Amino acid sequence: MIYATALLVNGQVIDTSRSINTWMLKHNYTRFEDVPLDTNTHELQHDHNPAYLQGFSYESVGILGHGLNHVDFMRRADPSVFLFGRAWDPYLKTADRTVFFNTKTPFTRLSYSTIPVKDWKEETIEIMHTQNASPYTNFGIDFNILGGKPLYTNQETKTIRTGLFLSHAKNRYSIFGTFYYNDFKTLQDNGGIANRDSFLMGSKDNFWEYEVNLLNARSHYRNLTLFTTQKYNLAERQFSTDSLGNTTSKGKTLSISYQLAAGQQFKKYYDEVDSLLSPVYSNYYYLTDIARDSAVQQNISSVLQLILGDPDYDKISARIYAGHEFKRFGMLSPVSVVDSLAPDTVISQYHTEYFNDVFLGLHLAGPTTGVWDWVIDGKYYLLGYNQNNFNLNTTFSRELGGKTDLGLRGSFELARPHYFTMRYSSSFFKWDNDFSSMLRIKGEAFVQSHELEMDLRIGAAFISDYIYWDTLAMPRAYDKDLLVLSAQMSKHFKVSGYNSDNRLLIQYSTAKEVLNLPFAAIYSSNYWKQSLFKGALVADFGFDVYLTTKYHASGYMPATGVFNLQDKTEIGMYPFVDVFFAFRIKSTRLFASYNNVLQSVAFAGNEFFTAEPYPMKPRHFRLGLVWYFYD
Repeated sequence: MIYATALLVNGQVIDTSRSINTWMLKHNYTRFEDVPLDTNTHELQHDHNPAYLQGFSYESVGILGHGLNHVDFMRRADPSVFLFGRAWDPYLKTADRTVFFNTKTPFTRLSYSTIPVKDWKEETIEIMHTQNASPYTNFGIDFNILGGKPLYTNQETKTIRTGLFLSHAKNRYSIFGTFYYNDFKTLQDNGGIANRDSFLMGSKDNFWEYEVNLLNARSHYRNLTLFTTQKYNLAERQFSTDSLGNTTSKGKTLSISYQLAAGQQFKKYYDEVDSLLSPVYSNYYYLTDIARDSAVQQNISSVLQLILGDPDYDKISARIYAGHEFKRFGMLSPVSVVDSLAPDTVISQYHTEYFNDVFLGLHLAGPTTGVWDWVIDGKYYLLGYNQNNFNLNTTFSRELGGKTDLGLRGSFELARPHYFTMRYSSSFFKWDNDFSSMLRIKGEAFVQSHELEMDLRIGAAFISDYIYWDTLAMPRAYDKDLLVLSAQMSKHFKVSGYNSDNRLLIQYSTAKEVLNLPFAAIYSSNYWKQSLFKGALVADFGFDVYLTTKYHASGYMPATGVFNLQDKTEIGMYPFVDVFFAFRIKSTRLFASYNNVLQSVAFAGNEFFTAEPYPMKPRHFRLGLVWYFYD
């Protein structure tokens, strides 16, 4: 196992004596926080799907690279996220998810996985390479392809996720940058199985023989981002060591930081519509039989920050910031015109609207090296689309015995619904809303222990003017207050070579008519780990099981990419069981897994759904490898 050692930054100088450092940027990209680089064998069977890095429980359309919705309500996308791209957010490469490197020698990771079936193969390929141009300057490239051929009719996907990242930190100056291209270029949308009862009975010999709701629909979603942040220390805390080896310091660190971010997202949708409108849709607003929809969001933002104090050593550090964000929203919409040939002809027209948001913020923090670690961050919008919106986030934690963190975190936020939640017009949907801003108050108590390998979180969310998507996939505002209670626990058990990794999510919603959540979602991975030939070979053999309690899981609307309410079918209590074998030989890791092994077994049957009416994959093999080069 390779672990990146702790990154010690003094005056923003990276300790170049170490072989490899890895870290992420936190607290609005102003603080380095080290992260481990793990080359273990466990959970290798999940690495093919990048969404597992963001959570273990999803409602899914059923094929790699297509739409996902977090079962964990607390992890669902923020209202500011592009409405028509939220279903793909768990897959995205972004600046805040980037791991930066500093290495003495080039580092490369190659990975490949496949379902080795010709007709409905899934494949993933990833290449990541990084190296230093100087002891203080690093750059890297990350390239990933996800794809799946259709098992069920009209369900093919192909995704390219690629990007560049760079970092430089020396003396008083540091700069970090990322460029990411996430292109979900092939997203066939079949609208799910047309006859669920027939599917459950297994009435067809082959899965592709089951009728689906849409035969020609397809989507294209793209997310393109450019980000850079720079920081310069105008003044620095001075350290000195006396003849007895005692280190003292004097003075304060004063820094200035500037961030620039630009991005574009769009979702396009195509379908061929006949006189018998698919049950997926309720309306159609064009006179032609070809539906072409397009929605785009573009933004350019800049943030200037003044930072007083060292967040690692000072009892209190402060950061004051101000920012501006330019936003452009556009959509291709049907409009009615009158001409001499065809009165009330419906044609498409592109509509655009612009906004300039201006905001101020204040950030206070205690030292990360102390017994108490605390952060308070507040942000208020003065002008623009989000005018008068605000958010306040706090975290207080205490280290117990140097091994366990005990703490509280919370947030208080007023957020206006996304632009396209307020107004949208397309082939199948039209709405023009005047929703109030959502008030969201969240609180969480947590206990984390690396020694005990345990993480426990108990939280609650109070929401006023909650926006939900009804059974027709239209946006609605709930006219009552909503309360969500949540508890999460992860725990690793080990007895000799036996290991058990367990995750439990418990949720309760006071308004099931607008927010349906399973009471429990459970994941358990149980395996035997064996080291052979003096550690030259490490092997894992075991099984994973995942299930949720029964609930009215979400439906999915292909035309918008939104997960919506459905009240016809309960989903859950189906045990997804995967058997796996993984091993590591030097710098190579390989795995083989047999997935959904209980499919068609009497007590499980064919109820392998996580979203309605989209079945997951039946029984199948998956093979994969990860190869590290570090020399």
